[in-house]
Amino acid sequence: GIDYEALSAINPQIIYCDNTAFGRKGPNSHRPGYDIVVQAVSGLLAADNKIADGIPQQVSATAVADYGTGIAIAWSICAALFSRERTGKGQKIDTTLLGTALAMQGSFFELDEYTKQARLDFIEELSTLRQAGIPYETILKQQQDLSGASSGNIAAFRIYYTTYETSDGVIALGCLSNHLRKKAADAIGLQDPRFEEGYDPESPETIEKIASLQKVAKRKMSSKTTEEWLSIFDIAGVPAGPVRFVEELLDDDQVLANDMVVELEHSLAGKIRMLGPMVQMSGTPLKAQSASPALGEHTSEILLNLGYTSLDIDELKRNGVTY
Repeated sequence: GIDYEALSAINPQIIYCDNTAFGRKGPNSHRPGYDIVVQAVSGLLAADNKIADGIPQQVSATAVADYGTGIAIAWSICAALFSRERTGKGQKIDTTLLGTALAMQGSFFELDEYTKQARLDFIEELSTLRQAGIPYETILKQQQDLSGASSGNIAAFRIYYTTYETSDGVIALGCLSNHLRKKAADAIGLQDPRFEEGYDPESPETIEKIASLQKVAKRKMSSKTTEEWLSIFDIAGVPAGPVRFVEELLDDDQVLANDMVVELEHSLAGKIRMLGPMVQMSGTPLKAQSASPALGEHTSEILLNLGYTSLDIDELKRNGVTY
């Protein structure tokens, strides 16, 4: 076979990466898994809180688990190469889409003395709710109450970590500390009682005022253009940025200034502009050497290097063994 045990017996220096959806062990090890399936199984899909017609929706901007695992594979292989340079030995790497999806969720942990019992209580309640046929949205609300995501104070602070429609587009705010939230409130012109002296969180008047802040913020944000707000937030030191489409970024000044776009020649498609190396290294500079090869473009070259003759290669192609 071509498993790690067989290949490493022939070449102990081999680095072998085995990627699966759920891992080689366990009750789901036999199951295939695409990104949406792993999003569902890992809790990533539910955590996104996107509901349509009463059911949760996938994170659709990109295949999060797929691409994240691809990066994990590249990094782990590089680490194995580094190890081999020093030990002379190869190794097997196991990666899973499930592991990547879990690693991307900051809530995947448990404090034994503080959160364990609440989680176990929720699991018990969850089983009861499912057996009773309770709608998903109701169950999600229970989970949010457990995590604190739906508490009034946390939910109200989301006005400083969200998106707003401006008069000519959409802008995102990213304020996670009270210091930044105060700056944003002042810049927008919000009278947030949480930043005033004598703030009383139990006051009915205060609660009502906090509840109305989002509507006020939306109205104020829609009164100016995106560029006007960006200028205001830059002066105030508020983290903010315009919502863009990926098509806009190939010609974006910031992207181009940091050499994130490269131009390459593809053997079939011609000139291609695409993302270059994700990182820059001073000692060992990275460079996009070529576009991705066409199907079978390097088959002959590889087989020749492996010792096959031109006649052997032609026969393999005729028989449909290679392309």
